[in-house]
Amino acid sequence: MAELVLARDYYYPELLVYRLVYAVVGIIQSLIAIRFILKLLGASPASQFIAWYYEFTGRLVAPFAGAFPSFSLGVFTIETASILAIIAYAIVGWLIIRLFGLIFSTS
Repeated sequence: MAELVLARDYYYPELLVYRLVYAVVGIIQSLIAIRFILKLLGASPASQFIAWYYEFTGRLVAPFAGAFPSFSLGVFTIETASILAIIAYAIVGWLIIRLFGLIFSTS
């Protein structure tokens, strides 16, 4: 009688790496997107939580700060550094996935 082989019987290390990279990049992008929305809506840094959140995510956005000016529309601020950071982290994540794809490829 033929034995049933389930997909969980196989271990694919590249899938673990891909999922880990996608998860880390997704979390970073989500944090920056929330920062962008808070800045856009004019969340006041006088609030302790907002000040902490700006400081925390500021470290993620810092490499891109000053690349382009932010635009102010009254209370609303469009922080271009956040947009650039989201795009850059997506590209870096994609490059890491491609690099691991080359490492794990079977030829």
